[in-house]
Amino acid sequence: MPAEITPSTWMEHIGKEFAVLDNPSALFSLTLTHVVEHVNSEQHQAFSLFFRGPREFRLSQGIHKLKQAQMDELEIFLVPVGQDKDGFEYEAVFNRILQS
Repeated sequence: MPAEITPSTWMEHIGKEFAVLDNPSALFSLTLTHVVEHVNSEQHQAFSLFFRGPREFRLSQGIHKLKQAQMDELEIFLVPVGQDKDGFEYEAVFNRILQS
């Protein structure tokens, strides 16, 4: 995981695949599709990451282990938020208290 988690940290990874390592017998990837910044202040930063996954595999809501070639392995809380003919969409929400 990056030392400092910020929206800009993730924006450089849009379009990249993250291998889901939870079940070695059913390996597949999620693609980071976009990053959405929410209301921020001098003391607080909030943003969401959205991932797209295949329709053959649906992850349940919870912590999942992901690996991307340019990042360390990370555990991230994902929530399925949508489905269409191409697959599932997942969201991870980050809320950070900024040091003053």
